[in-house]
Amino acid sequence: MRAIDLTVAGRDVMAPVCRGCTWWQSPHPKDAALRPGWERAVEEEAGFFGRALVDGDDVIGWLQAAPSRLVAHAMSLPAGPPSPDAWLLLCAYFYDEEYLAGFQRLLLDLEAALKLRDVPALEAFALRRSDPADRFRGYLREANLFNPEVLEGGGFRTVARCGDVARYRVDLATVVAVPRESRARERVKVPAAAQPV
Repeated sequence: MRAIDLTVAGRDVMAPVCRGCTWWQSPHPKDAALRPGWERAVEEEAGFFGRALVDGDDVIGWLQAAPSRLVAHAMSLPAGPPSPDAWLLLCAYFYDEEYLAGFQRLLLDLEAALKLRDVPALEAFALRRSDPADRFRGYLREANLFNPEVLEGGGFRTVARCGDVARYRVDLATVVAVPRESRARERVKVPAAAQPV
């Protein structure tokens, strides 16, 4: 399994519903024509507008993110607007909605990718759960608001709250980029199994 950049050239890895979605791009998100220009603007600034998790040819899911100043709808949300120095975690889409480990892995990968691009912080909006029986999802597809417990588990902290909506932030200076495979581990050789004589 590996993570890849979401770019204009590779946008076909996303589901059609995501390729045409403009919920974040405008306070009046009905104009699908806004989407391609927005993707290009984000990519020109940072080289990508999110990350996707793939396993061979299979796409597991993706996260989208952008500089907060390029996310018009966020300016009018409760607990907003996002900080001008931050990128905003926009939405997540996983074909298996209960695959929390995949969401967490991709979120850490996105944070590391932003840190390498000298982005100071990542923010996200979350919705307080009213029903304790609600599944532990990373997001709500219909509202693009995240689960606060998932964000807190990923190192985010609350910076503003308004009613049931809160804005969370993780300062990427505190994120430690660690390679997934340790060089020290690569040097360790597994001893050969004892062979019968």
